[in-house]
Amino acid sequence: MTRFLLAGAAALGLTTGAAMAQTLTTQTTETTVAPAVPMTTTTSRTVGSAVLPDGDQTITNGNSYRDTDGSLVSTTITNKSYPFLNMITTIRKTDRTMNGVTTETVTTTNTYPPEVGRAPVAPVTTTVQTVRAASR
Repeated sequence: MTRFLLAGAAALGLTTGAAMAQTLTTQTTETTVAPAVPMTTTTSRTVGSAVLPDGDQTITNGNSYRDTDGSLVSTTITNKSYPFLNMITTIRKTDRTMNGVTTETVTTTNTYPPEVGRAPVAPVTTTVQTVRAASR
């Protein structure tokens, strides 16, 4: 019986020794991400104003830029005041060209400034959107 116990202890010792002799191999992969390329942005701005002989006044402010997705965006805002009608018209026109397709959005708002003795008049806004494909 003692021999069986000694043989078992020897076998356990060999098994444990074999387990200790194993090595662990680890592989690490490192990925480097290149920094984003700086993008050149082109912008332009235009401002103009006029006063007509009948008292109508106009001021226009235009802005265009190339967006981060490569599309070209142009926005023009025109304010016109009509003293005889006591009305102000604001026209906002935005053109966005992407992949040869231009989307034009025109928003027109007519506003009457507050006047003594008259109830406030709510502004009237209309929006028209048009999509045009590039001509070839």
